[in-house]
Amino acid sequence: MWCIRAAVFYLAVGIGFGISFAFDRALGAQLRPIHVESNLAGFATMLIYGMAYFMLPRFMGRPLGLAGVANWQVVLAISAVLLIDLGWAGLVANVALARWLLVFGASLHGLAALLFSLSMLATIYQPVHVRRLAHKS
Repeated sequence: MWCIRAAVFYLAVGIGFGISFAFDRALGAQLRPIHVESNLAGFATMLIYGMAYFMLPRFMGRPLGLAGVANWQVVLAISAVLLIDLGWAGLVANVALARWLLVFGASLHGLAALLFSLSMLATIYQPVHVRRLAHKS
């Protein structure tokens, strides 16, 4: 559920930046990466993660594979977008560590995508005995 909440939050951030660009085009040129990151990686990706975590186990009739990994994936993904947004803002403000925030955030986001893929594959390709246990309960 945190992915869906984060998606709504990042949508509000992204749309908020987009609206502000209508009033100040120069600001829009500087902060466009935050707008894009919030809308695409923040809103769209978090919504995909949240919907997949909710729907795939139900469609497959199986429990979520690697549920502990999925929990960490959500934390990493939400944190990654925040770090990337802060990194872009830091570049505009000439903060010394801004590039490191971008690199670290992007690395976390890549790791989160990998963990998501592993969790989804573990859900799809569960051993037969796990599937039988899921149907008995």
